[in-house]
Amino acid sequence: MGALSPLFLLAGAAIAVPIWLHLFQRHETRRLSFPALRYLERTEREHARQIRLRQILLMLARVGALLLLVGAGARLFFAGRGASHPPTAVVIVLDNSMSSGRVAGELRVLDELKALALETLDAATAEDRFWVVRAGEPWLPAIPGSEAEARAAVEATEPSDAAGDLSAALERAARLLETSTLEQREIHLLSDLQASAFPRMDDALGDEVPVLVWTGAEPATNRALVSVTVGAGLPPLEGRRTEVTVGALEATTDADTAHVPLRLVVNERIRGAATLPPGAQTTIALPPSGSGWVRGYADADPDALRADDRRYFAYRSRPAPAVAVAGDPGLFFREALAVLEEAERIRAVSVDGADLLLSSEGAGLAERPSGAAALVLPPDDPTLLPALNRRLADAGIPWRVEPTRASGESRIEEGGPVPLLSGVRVRRSYGLRLEGDPPAPVRTLAEAAGGPWAVDGTDASGRRYLLVASPLDADGTSLPVSTAMLRFAEWVTGEWSGAGGVHMERETGSRLPAPAGATHVRLPGGEEVEVDGTRTVRATGRAGFYAFLAADTVLSVAALNPPVSESRLERLDSDRLEAAIGSRVVEVGRGGAWESAVFRARQGPELWWPFLLVVLVLLAAEGLMATSGQRRRTASVPLTPETVTRGVE
Repeated sequence: MGALSPLFLLAGAAIAVPIWLHLFQRHETRRLSFPALRYLERTEREHARQIRLRQILLMLARVGALLLLVGAGARLFFAGRGASHPPTAVVIVLDNSMSSGRVAGELRVLDELKALALETLDAATAEDRFWVVRAGEPWLPAIPGSEAEARAAVEATEPSDAAGDLSAALERAARLLETSTLEQREIHLLSDLQASAFPRMDDALGDEVPVLVWTGAEPATNRALVSVTVGAGLPPLEGRRTEVTVGALEATTDADTAHVPLRLVVNERIRGAATLPPGAQTTIALPPSGSGWVRGYADADPDALRADDRRYFAYRSRPAPAVAVAGDPGLFFREALAVLEEAERIRAVSVDGADLLLSSEGAGLAERPSGAAALVLPPDDPTLLPALNRRLADAGIPWRVEPTRASGESRIEEGGPVPLLSGVRVRRSYGLRLEGDPPAPVRTLAEAAGGPWAVDGTDASGRRYLLVASPLDADGTSLPVSTAMLRFAEWVTGEWSGAGGVHMERETGSRLPAPAGATHVRLPGGEEVEVDGTRTVRATGRAGFYAFLAADTVLSVAALNPPVSESRLERLDSDRLEAAIGSRVVEVGRGGAWESAVFRARQGPELWWPFLLVVLVLLAAEGLMATSGQRRRTASVPLTPETVTRGVE
């Protein structure tokens, strides 16, 4: 049994009043026995037991009525699975990642999950507090609110094209519950329980809070396009033919052998078609194109999960950029530039005619023309750093390169603005320190050993620069001896020359850095939003084209596609749920009743109305006993002169 208003139980001390009156407030009289009244004593002794019993019953009735009134005021209840529950803080983790858009029967998976969330809210009271965490849109804030506010958030949820990290969502939910003052707390996880959504199997929540998990989602298979590559990773040059390679998702079962028909659409025109077996790739040739941005997509026949049946790409068809070299950038970089020049992807020119200057130790920075960008490489010898810093200061670049005492090998962090650098091992690097107020916002493109490894920005003359912290040799990093070196050289010469860089597949949900000079970004839906001070677009939950603009000029176009992991619909089985979530996981399957499983501290019906009913009965009985006793005393001792003298005080 429990009480919803336990402080009201203090009123139970009022039962002391009738007990005190019954025990200590009797009138003490002095009795004198007259011969004429002795016959009344015999009558009184005969009724004494009845009188004492009636007095005890009156006291019990009055005490019982008070206790029941106190219980009604405290809102006592029996434990059970009734409709009532104490005030509870609830975080609804609603998985609206890409896989939730799969159509099962006549409804999307997300529609069923939303219906379950609404069942939770139907059982809520005005004293409950809710947070709604959308796993497919982790950048959205989760604000505590009432049942009505949570209902509006649930109803407005639509599938995202991004992946859902349920491990991170559950940890976020636990942190939100820590801010609540309510004693009862729950997490409701509504998901299709895709195995890839649990990247960490580390008992995320332990036994801190109960997690109710819907396990009724049906297993399913899927066909999808998982990759699209333009020109083998190199953007096409103006007037030259290129090709697009498209890959399909591998089969999940031996019986899944259906081929995927696809079409290649470029600038709203169908440029080719093919049939693709599961797990295979096909290449479609494209005709030469003029200078400018090219947008396209590979499109397959729709299935139950439509979001991964289309794969976008964008690149800038451009003339070969003019590149100048000052100083010695190292053997590996020279060889990469030679390969690009032989393929006519760059043009070697002098410093005064360059679109891009590759500067070793800061050489040539003072001679580069207006509008020319620069890649600055540090020297191998740290004693030459003062000369480099003087040249950086003379060129208006607000960074200083300093020796560092860091030792050992580190890795460039995954998921940075430049994906092709992710995982590169750094063996030797210098420290990069920003000095003074930069003339324009700067950006860290890669980090290693806890500090910036590659930074870019605009100098005092409005020219772009890229500064790295390691010499590009085998002793400095693993980049020169990896397959990414040629792509890095192509990316640098294309991106920093202003001609347009390599087409790189980006995933929805990832951070999208804005190029220098961009003021707005046009989203896939056509709406335009202003680029904020972080120079990063975080709300990238829709697949499609993100065009960065300066006024009406398109500076760059990025194509974002759903993560391949979202196309793999393998579900997390029950044996791994506890390992992924915690020991207090509560599974509710399709055969169970979600509405009766939520609010684990739920109590049975409140007892105030039967208590009040019993109080009325006790008061009626007390009145009858009191009046009957008065009538008996009046009838047994008539008021006569003899009876008046019966008691003398």
